[in-house]
Amino acid sequence: MPTAPSRGKILGVTAIAAGVATIILIAVVLPAEYGIDPLRTGAAMGLTAMAKPSGASPSASPAASSAPAPGSRGLKQDVYEVELRPFEGVEYKYRMEKGTTMVYSWAATDAVEFEFHGEPDGAPKKYFDSYEKSSGRESQGTFAAPTSGIHGWYWANPGATRIKVRLTTSGFYGDATEFRDGDRTVHHITIR
Repeated sequence: MPTAPSRGKILGVTAIAAGVATIILIAVVLPAEYGIDPLRTGAAMGLTAMAKPSGASPSASPAASSAPAPGSRGLKQDVYEVELRPFEGVEYKYRMEKGTTMVYSWAATDAVEFEFHGEPDGAPKKYFDSYEKSSGRESQGTFAAPTSGIHGWYWANPGATRIKVRLTTSGFYGDATEFRDGDRTVHHITIR
């Protein structure tokens, strides 16, 4: 016959459950519902974009609260493919308004050095915010623009063989700009 758990065990399990609930509240619920993000986990997971703006009416219609941010003009999808020559680098960035989001995935045929970063509107020349910097063959995730500006990737081929990179995105962004060999090329992306 099983024995009933002791009072100490019940209190211990209750304390653990309360601790987990507190972590979920601080890391997920507050950023998603109220835009309060003390641990910066909401920004990392794209949850702060879901928060209602302060002063929003509780009776606002669901369609109005889920509308994309100004300038995004609807959901877009993009596939960008590039071949990097030995020791060559390229940047590919999307025009995004503050709070707009995208889902992304990229893969390379061999390891590349990369940096995911953004250049806020009005920032001094050569200023940027770095979101991820590493080397590898792939990366994926979600992104919510912390500022209006251009946000995207720099990939560099560190070796002597050619490497292909394929980026797939879906989100609320404007046109993309490619920076390569001193040239700037705008890629017009349409709503799909």
